[in-house]
Amino acid sequence: MYFESHNQPDSDRETRPLVTVFCAVWHKQEDKLELLRSHWENLKAQSIPVEPCYIFDNGDQAPDWLEAPWHSFSEPLTIYEAWAAGAALARTRYVMNLNMDDRLATGAAQELAETAMVTKSALIGGDWLISFDREHLARDFPVTGYTDTQFVADWPPRPCEGLRLGSGSGERGTYGAGTMWDLEMVGKWYPTYFSNGEPVLSIGDAIFWKVLKDKQLKLTRLPRIIGRYYSDPNAQAEFRPHKDNELLKSHGLSTRSFADAVLTGDFSWHGKLQAPAKKHPLNKIEKASAEFEARYRKIFGLPAQQVAAE
Repeated sequence: MYFESHNQPDSDRETRPLVTVFCAVWHKQEDKLELLRSHWENLKAQSIPVEPCYIFDNGDQAPDWLEAPWHSFSEPLTIYEAWAAGAALARTRYVMNLNMDDRLATGAAQELAETAMVTKSALIGGDWLISFDREHLARDFPVTGYTDTQFVADWPPRPCEGLRLGSGSGERGTYGAGTMWDLEMVGKWYPTYFSNGEPVLSIGDAIFWKVLKDKQLKLTRLPRIIGRYYSDPNAQAEFRPHKDNELLKSHGLSTRSFADAVLTGDFSWHGKLQAPAKKHPLNKIEKASAEFEARYRKIFGLPAQQVAAE
């Protein structure tokens, strides 16, 4: 595994964007070049300058017309590995994920960033109108309130007029189809593996939000429509079959992130699953020692489990 970077921004420029918006350009994505073009146009239409960051995988290369920063990884990536790479490669304080087929309102990045700064939030999310076709892809639209919208709890969503995700109001547990977070508070990482080395495939964002909450970082909901979320149960990661919940319960989350490999350049461990060690009953001395170690790790904020694939 290796990666190449292209069209990198000038870090020495006097005025730099405050926000990076990254996107995974999955090698199996249908119509990815058409989606990429309108996605980039959507970012260029933001009311404040944002720094795009496109993550290609499986050796894919960007088209000649893409003048935005992009990175190509030589092997296939999961969606959360791509997001971890986006967080690791960002050169701004704030980062945001935006899927290939979702779009931001023109003032979304500005409103989210300003609210995050005022509220001193580690992460912020808004609300999204749900689209069931692709008419939203090439349209510019403003941030709006909840007038003429409705929330219905069905999941997957069923088509109806003015349907919102419910992420900004708290009616649904999610913080959004895409969220913005502060790298200075959160650090450059994203959950990508369980402690047995299996990749996270579908619930990475939910795990991410829970980790931040467990660290007592502030997460904020903005009750405004900041984007359009495309719903297609036949094509999206959140609807694909997975065993994430079972793996999280049985193995827990690994303290290793794909971001670690991107930051260090060491991919030697990537793709090597760690077989769970067979646990033997502890004697009284071993049990007391383990309890002492657990208390020590908790006091000093150290990981409660061994890192996978080491």
